[in-house]
Amino acid sequence: MPSNQEWESFWKTGDTGWHSKNVHPMLEKYAGKFLNDQSNCRVFIPLCGKTVDMKWLADLGHDVVGAEIAKMPILNFFEEQGIEYVKESVPEIPGATRYKSKDGKITIYEADLFSMKKDIIGQFDCIWDRGSLVAMEKADRQKYICTMIPLMASDCRYLLDVYDYDSTKASGPPFDVPNSVVAELYEPTCVVEKLDTSKYGPFEDCVRTVFLLKPK
Repeated sequence: MPSNQEWESFWKTGDTGWHSKNVHPMLEKYAGKFLNDQSNCRVFIPLCGKTVDMKWLADLGHDVVGAEIAKMPILNFFEEQGIEYVKESVPEIPGATRYKSKDGKITIYEADLFSMKKDIIGQFDCIWDRGSLVAMEKADRQKYICTMIPLMASDCRYLLDVYDYDSTKASGPPFDVPNSVVAELYEPTCVVEKLDTSKYGPFEDCVRTVFLLKPK
């Protein structure tokens, strides 16, 4: 995964091709299955950036928690969405800051993702992984799984969006995550259901696959 300084640089220079001003189409398409047609779910979005998915989910009545290492997109999110917030330190995570909307519906932690532990942020009904696993280099993937799986409540629904492309012709992030890697990482603890497969940029012959994961 890129360093903290690299993430900050991406945002400052505008090198953020992964960011969209629109709600993620796969989230909209599979919201019913992901949210299980329920209201007031706790939803976690790792490496959230300033995704408008957070406000969209909050407007539907859900409580959204994001984790982001770079300060700039967090501040931009609240400013661009016109959301008032309060800021506070997080004693359990040295150097971390918690930003919380005044209505309590959206909380973003400015912190290392790997510091997100269930005894600090709790467990979640839903996890929306649309740019997080694909940001992990191979050496970090097992550590990532060891961070994410404990955050899943017993009936959690984990929506995962990944890309598969020829890594000899292009390099990430987003990194290529073939179906076999998804199976290797998640099948020991989760039931893995493939929801969608489609051609997708930005790399040649890139295939996007969306999975729904549930604890076994």
